Amino acid sequence: MVAERDFTPRVVAQGSIRLLAGARIVVGAQTSGVVASLPVTEGTRVRRGTVLARLDTAELAAKLASAEARVAELAAAEAQAAADLERTSALARANGATLADVANARTALATARARLAGARADRDLAGIDLGYATIRSPIDGVVASVTTHEGETVAASFAAPAFMTLVAPARIECVALVDETDIARVRAGDSATFTVDAYPGREFSGVVSRIAPDASIVGGVVDYEVTVALRGPVADLKPQMTATVSLRGAARRGLVVPTPALRQAPAGAYVWRRRSGRAERVPVRTGARQQDLTEILGGLAPGDTVLTAGFPDPT
Repeated sequence: MVAERDFTPRVVAQGSIRLLAGARIVVGAQTSGVVASLPVTEGTRVRRGTVLARLDTAELAAKLASAEARVAELAAAEAQAAADLERTSALARANGATLADVANARTALATARARLAGARADRDLAGIDLGYATIRSPIDGVVASVTTHEGETVAASFAAPAFMTLVAPARIECVALVDETDIARVRAGDSATFTVDAYPGREFSGVVSRIAPDASIVGGVVDYEVTVALRGPVADLKPQMTATVSLRGAARRGLVVPTPALRQAPAGAYVWRRRSGRAERVPVRTGARQQDLTEILGGLAPGDTVLTAGFPDPT
């Protein structure tokens, strides 16, 4: 029976669980050296700031000590140049030195100060390199893989050598591939539920956060990525799990028929309507779907009777 009723349109699509952007991080070294220790292994849970690796610091510490000694040397030279300028200025006031002597003393002091500033910068850089020898976790997460070993020498030249990969397993989302015929019925803010094969009968929930503006075309099939932000516990979900996603739009009133009544032909959808004891083929325009109901936008009227089985033709 064709009836007008309140219903909630639904789009069903296949998708998967994915990590959010920034939830997978490759950790590398910003300075060169020999790996002295790796206190974590694959599967270790870490907090932000946890030590992941340490490089041998003997050479880096020596460079810092040398830079500090250079700063002390140039600080003394600056003090001497300042004293020389003060003495030369006093002599010039007593006509014991020329203005050129004073100018030269000022230049010597400026040069000493510039050299001291450069030495301090070199010292700070050596301290930074020493700090880089201790590699810490930038996020709360789990060590997904370790790609180096104790005793290996790493060289940070054009690219930071990778030590390990971290993932934040709780920072995930569900991405559904919605067919082009259904994408017009999906809106940001729509509620969503999904299931995964690992937990049959268990339903997870979320809300549509964004819809890709461009399509993904695989084998001639046009789909659009619809991202679902998750709600509720997600600890049991893992990246790359396959999901069956149900996207629910806003409830509205419309003319609906049982979905099994619909037939497909090259020209479009149609139903078999029973009238005066006879079945007649009627083309219809369809809209949204809700479980076993499909919205009818044209071709039928409330109260019409349609066949859901025993069709006059096999098509």
